[in-house]
Amino acid sequence: MSTMTHARAMQLVDRLARILRDEIAAIGRGELAEVEALFPRKQALLAEIEAAFADPAPLLEGDTPPAVRLRERLAELQRLIRTDLALLQRMTEATGAVAREIERIRERHGLSGLYDKDGTPRTAPVAGAQRFDTSL
Repeated sequence: MSTMTHARAMQLVDRLARILRDEIAAIGRGELAEVEALFPRKQALLAEIEAAFADPAPLLEGDTPPAVRLRERLAELQRLIRTDLALLQRMTEATGAVAREIERIRERHGLSGLYDKDGTPRTAPVAGAQRFDTSL
């Protein structure tokens, strides 16, 4: 029999759900620093949940009210995880597209294609290195 109680399992699931909701909201507001700040808490809690649910059968089996509620909370948690993952993937794709476009522009206007008035290759780029505001 598992030493994990239904109450403790629900508490862990609820804590992770709260972090995911906070992360989803931060992504929606474009507060990427907050998303980054939530990551260590989310990672630590995921490890704790993984250990706690190493043997989930005693917690999830049967039709007792605690088991039913825990299964419902886990289903909601799964929906939150899917939403969070989709948003994070879109952010990653958008960031990659921007990075590729900047690289394309740099290559097109970089040292290999620009020359001074006398026809000699330029020794310095037209524009300096760019820094990006990741706070969107």
